[in-house]
Amino acid sequence: MRFSSLLLFFCLLLTVFYIVGLLVFLTDHEPGNNCEMTYMFEYPQYVRISQEIDEQYVKYGLYAYGEGRTTKKARNMYFDGIPVLFVPGNAGSYKQVRSLASVALRKSLNSGTPYHFDYFAVDLNDEFSALYGPILYEQLMYVNSSIRTILELYKNKPNAPQKIILIGHSVGGVVARRAISYLEANKQDLVSVLITLAAPLKRNPLYFDRYASKFYKNIYLKHETYSTINIAGGYSDFLVPSYLTNIEENNTLNVVATNIPLSWVESNHVQILWCKQTVLAINRALFGSVDIKTSQISSNSTFVQQVFHHHLVHNTGTKLELDPKESLVTKLDYRGEWVESISKQYTVDLKKGLKQPHWYMVGLTTQHTYEMLTVLAINLEVTDWIFACSAAYPRGPSRVCVEGEHLTQYSEIAATSRYKRRLVTLNLNEIKRNHSEYTHVVFKALPTSEPVVFHVDIYNSAERRMEVTLPKYSLRKHTVIWRTPEKSVYVELIFPELDNLLQSYHLFVQPVSCASEQHHATATLIIPWANEMVYAHFTETLKKPFNLRIQNVKPPNATHAKVRLILEPSCTYQISIKLNMFGVFSHIARYYSTFIITNVAVVFLLAFQNQIYRLGKTGAMPLFFSSLLEIVKYSWLVIVLAGVLSIFLSYPFWTRFLPKPEVTSFPNKGDFIDLIVMPLILHIISVVVVFVLVCTYCVSLFTLESTVHKLTLKLLARTVTMTIRFSDYFMAFLQKVPFIVATVLILLCFSTCGGLALCVGTVFYFLKLTKMSQDYVEHVTWFILKNVARKIRKLFSKKPPPPQITNNQLTERSEIENEREEIELSVKDKEEEPDTDITPKTVEANEENDDSEENTMEIVEKVEENSEEQPNYPSTSEEINEEQPEQKEESENSKGFSFEGLSETNNAIFFHSSMFFIWVMVMGLNFPAVLTWAHNFKYSKHLPHDESFLPGLLLSIGAFPLWQFEFPSNNRRFTHELRLITLYFTIILLVYATVSVYVVNYLLTILFVLVVLQQYYNLATAQTAQEPSDSDDTKQHEDKYEEMKMKMD
Repeated sequence: MRFSSLLLFFCLLLTVFYIVGLLVFLTDHEPGNNCEMTYMFEYPQYVRISQEIDEQYVKYGLYAYGEGRTTKKARNMYFDGIPVLFVPGNAGSYKQVRSLASVALRKSLNSGTPYHFDYFAVDLNDEFSALYGPILYEQLMYVNSSIRTILELYKNKPNAPQKIILIGHSVGGVVARRAISYLEANKQDLVSVLITLAAPLKRNPLYFDRYASKFYKNIYLKHETYSTINIAGGYSDFLVPSYLTNIEENNTLNVVATNIPLSWVESNHVQILWCKQTVLAINRALFGSVDIKTSQISSNSTFVQQVFHHHLVHNTGTKLELDPKESLVTKLDYRGEWVESISKQYTVDLKKGLKQPHWYMVGLTTQHTYEMLTVLAINLEVTDWIFACSAAYPRGPSRVCVEGEHLTQYSEIAATSRYKRRLVTLNLNEIKRNHSEYTHVVFKALPTSEPVVFHVDIYNSAERRMEVTLPKYSLRKHTVIWRTPEKSVYVELIFPELDNLLQSYHLFVQPVSCASEQHHATATLIIPWANEMVYAHFTETLKKPFNLRIQNVKPPNATHAKVRLILEPSCTYQISIKLNMFGVFSHIARYYSTFIITNVAVVFLLAFQNQIYRLGKTGAMPLFFSSLLEIVKYSWLVIVLAGVLSIFLSYPFWTRFLPKPEVTSFPNKGDFIDLIVMPLILHIISVVVVFVLVCTYCVSLFTLESTVHKLTLKLLARTVTMTIRFSDYFMAFLQKVPFIVATVLILLCFSTCGGLALCVGTVFYFLKLTKMSQDYVEHVTWFILKNVARKIRKLFSKKPPPPQITNNQLTERSEIENEREEIELSVKDKEEEPDTDITPKTVEANEENDDSEENTMEIVEKVEENSEEQPNYPSTSEEINEEQPEQKEESENSKGFSFEGLSETNNAIFFHSSMFFIWVMVMGLNFPAVLTWAHNFKYSKHLPHDESFLPGLLLSIGAFPLWQFEFPSNNRRFTHELRLITLYFTIILLVYATVSVYVVNYLLTILFVLVVLQQYYNLATAQTAQEPSDSDDTKQHEDKYEEMKMKMD
């Protein structure tokens, strides 16, 4: 018991850390909501477009977006732009297209381009597409029909578009992707670009039914003629982690919102639709992808990928053509002042601007100390600003360049908290080796009245690049760099060990000394395998540590993650790192919380099998809490076994016959953390969750009886149009004849949906348990009071001295014991006597047995008389010394207050409580079907493709015997087999149902049916096991013997 208590304490402690991590996760977003809201100049209008499929899908619709004068064109069905179809996501509205559409409209008007985009959107009735799979197929059919309808609107136009752009948000992105797969299967090439926003493309966070799982598995894409752009929201998206949006396919670009140049902000799951920075970048990329000759999206998918990469990944700030065949050598306007410095680190600070162009020269060399060049330009408005050239043209005392090769494409617009910043890092040695004719790298500043600053840093890469070993177990701060080099701008920290999703560290960038009060440094975490960059700024006011973490697991042979530090040259910094333990638990909450559903079911099944085992062994149903404490000792073996089995079943040989274990789709792609570590942690947390849920159930059973009863009466009175008083009588009547309720539940399954029947059954079952709990409370109260009274009575009673035993009394005692042994042997022979056919010989034998029974009864009566005459002496003088009266009283009192004494007489409420838990879990897993049914009730009273029908029907049928008869049965047959089945189910759940929770739904339903069948079979066989006369005689003999035995003891 002490070991179980220690384990439970450890579980509580780990759960507290998990709750803290959950709170950190829920507050883990950018402060101040850095996403700017898009705004409109005119009121948005949505024009309905009719199509033939509307008769089949009345709840759906197709709309065209319009503002101002474009609304009139839409109403006249006149469209001459590039078609774009928006597909909303889970519980999303077609009106969410307005931000993308409005920005695209304004950009075409302001830019004066000869082309524009026509935005359309499908109204999918705001359905819960992420929770209920069957509606995905309905949405798929409607989206496919809408694509064809939209393209038919352009068929009479010159240069009519042959393809459409699809933009899908959340699950809408999955539907759009499946639509392309459907079109490809029918050999229809109708899509040019697919853009998904926060869409779980890899898999759904949870599969609540088999339809959703099948929907994902049937997506087969070739990616030959179209491009896919997948944008994740980042850490602010609590619903869809970034790793679920990342798919590795041809012509596919995966990017995180924080990586988008000129944006650098996170977006939550809905913000990504209207975040101005993100919407602007998407529209810039769409406009840049248009082929001027056709005024449609370019058919060159490589070109489209380059455009989106330019605007979403690496924006140089230039408008250079992306054609690699074009020459990058250009003429230079060498007028102005040319300056060359021999210093390796220096700053050009033009506080008042400049009146003529300035050219700053850096010499090219192959010396290792002059290997790398980093230039940080602050508040520079020039786009083409850095070149490689040969300073061979003499002008005055110096030489200048008349032509040069563009290097601006290697620069980038850097993240900043103040002023615009441009950053370029070049390898001077490599440029000199490849272009020996070049002598300098030059960068320019044009006349301006605004201040302009250049920070120049020349260095050897080995001096500024450092591999960092992460502190895995230490909680103290580890210093990486005690002091950065003087006037340095660039420092790079490489983290080879930063490779899984659970890692979390704090990077501290602390100024040691600064020449000025204002300073600005930027840390950029670069994750090359996911096109992800995360930024943090360090100024005189921003001093928070930088979170080091990744959102996508590092694939094999990938480039290491690194942190790029762009420092203030006037300051020196100390760089240190520290393990963020709360961040680790926040990542557990972020990536693994959805798996707790299955683990809670596993913990319950393990406790339930322990109850079945104890019921079969002792005939008493133990308290759920005692079984929960019992299974904590060995349940970790089940978790480890499931992990080993997952490894075994992941081999290709087994995947040909069996489904693939779901551990391969876990966040860390099925490594040791996913196989063993996280399942154990989740199991420990689930133990506490189950404990809290059961405690809540116990409290609500005694405190919410009146509330639930009143609410049920009011609902019943409104539904059946009767008074509340009559409803009370009717409820009491239903408690007496519960088979009527079971019949109503079955009718609900056929007329509405199975999930609704489960919800109604849950309420009735709870009310039934409240009635049972009243009897249980009375029994417990009487039991405790009786034992307290017994202790008080024995405390104040005077105890007589033990009697002395004489030799004659010992002799009489031994004779009584001998007679008792003879009775035991005769009763045992009677019990073991086999059943035989009725023959003359058996009749004679029965007569002899009757005579022997009469003799036995005479002996019993004689022994009873002797036992009444004799006092209750101990058998020997040794027992007098061994058993003291005080010890007997303590043992009896301790035995009287045990939980076992209560559970033996209260099997019914313990059994029904466990069955109620199964019912509630099945109801919870089928609740998405109830939500969908209620949402579409105005269109249909019955839920089509009802995934909750079978569980609802089977549990409703099982309610007939469960609520009508007294369970559990005293017959213990098949309890061992039932326990083994329950254990097998736990293994199956851990291997195949962590993500596919509909498997939990099916197995719990099967278990419920098996338990009811086992109990009903045992109850039926127990009533017909023996003939009434024989059983009565045997019962009387056994009762006589037991009574005599108690008196002798």
